[in-house]
Amino acid sequence: MKTILLTNDDGFRSPGLTELRDHLKEKFRVFTIAPATEMSAVSMALSLNRPLRVEKIDEDFYSVDGTPSDCVNIALRKLMKEMPDFVISGMNLGENLSEDIIYSGTVGAATSAYFYGIPALAVSLISDKKSYSSGVYDVTGGINIVDKVLSKLLPGSEELEGVFNLNIPYDNNGKIIVTTLGNKRYKPDIIEREDPRGKKYFWIGTGNPESNGDKGTDIWAIKNKYASISPLMLNLNCFASSIDLNGVFDEI
Repeated sequence: MKTILLTNDDGFRSPGLTELRDHLKEKFRVFTIAPATEMSAVSMALSLNRPLRVEKIDEDFYSVDGTPSDCVNIALRKLMKEMPDFVISGMNLGENLSEDIIYSGTVGAATSAYFYGIPALAVSLISDKKSYSSGVYDVTGGINIVDKVLSKLLPGSEELEGVFNLNIPYDNNGKIIVTTLGNKRYKPDIIEREDPRGKKYFWIGTGNPESNGDKGTDIWAIKNKYASISPLMLNLNCFASSIDLNGVFDEI
């Protein structure tokens, strides 16, 4: 039986995590560890300047007062007896498309697993846009899509490498297509306020990001009611620079 490590960035009480956990336990050994509170948009942040406390919620189910990446590292280094076959981060209540992956705690947790050589799936649910303010998400439909993805990825998980970023639209057509990342540009709202002592403080909001995507990108897929799965590989080298640095600096 395959072992799955399950985590998220919405916190251990999120229905996206708890309902997926209950479903996965019917087929797999599931070890769950998630933040004690919501930790969205923290990417791969680690809590280096304070101790972390772990609380047992249930059998093989823990919360940590830290980040999603804290959770993965504590699970793999201290709590699990053996490495899992696969890591799932989610299901996140909200999209993680294109440049979202740089900020996303959901994707950050999955990437932490990648550093251990464990294949990982980041899963995000997109709400019913007509009811966005009330946060209407199809958790059951999302679980069905996750089932389809696992049926394809898990049998050959020993050969997999990288992170798979899965986004599931609310009203999807049940089909899953492989995509590249589209373009999404954030210009955060900076809201200035003054406290009772006359000192300024600021709130940073996400604003309304500009997004676009050609056919075959994750943004295009979601707009056309497909579930989008984008294979990601961490490589920060720039191979296509607008500046030719050859001869500018010393050569080895």
